[in-house]
Amino acid sequence: MGAAMIAALVGGTPQSKAAEGSLEVMAGQVATTIDLKVSGQIAPKTGLFLRGITTADYDGDVSHFGLADVSYNIVDGLDAVAEVQLASVMGVVPRVGAQYFGKFGDVSIYTLATVKAMENPDGEFVVNLGYTPKLTEEVRLLTNLENLTSVGAEGHQFSTQKVRTGLTFQEKYQVGAGIDLTELGPKGELTYSAGGFVGLKF
Repeated sequence: MGAAMIAALVGGTPQSKAAEGSLEVMAGQVATTIDLKVSGQIAPKTGLFLRGITTADYDGDVSHFGLADVSYNIVDGLDAVAEVQLASVMGVVPRVGAQYFGKFGDVSIYTLATVKAMENPDGEFVVNLGYTPKLTEEVRLLTNLENLTSVGAEGHQFSTQKVRTGLTFQEKYQVGAGIDLTELGPKGELTYSAGGFVGLKF
């Protein structure tokens, strides 16, 4: 789904606020990943977040992952969440849970906890930490860590971390270095892809 179509879906209702989002291309030594995020308000106290991740390795294998979150604000920073995930390896997976977002000066924190709402439930836990102080009027430092952990009946299923450090220019253009790590199974078998990224905020 293209960025323009996603933005139209998020921002196309009379009560909605303008959509905002980001597009990142990360080229590592193992694969190149495109990460598109779009969010907006679709009704009072109700938000929509869409994310699509496409990964292509250098052997020609391509994988896709997408999700859609509908959130409803309970109190400042805390929302109830209904989520649908879609990937070729797992099909469609509905989830429910809660999220929290807070911003404290140049520091931001986002957390999300969900449970699979179908047979063989599991838990997913997301933490995203950012630190983006101004260096000049036009330039910010960009530092970000995102961790996702999935836990099932037999324990740890997988974890992923996305680490980014770089610069943001004019509150819009981003460039820097990054590493994506994945730990699989109870023993946490590690794989990683390190390289550089460019990004655009819109």
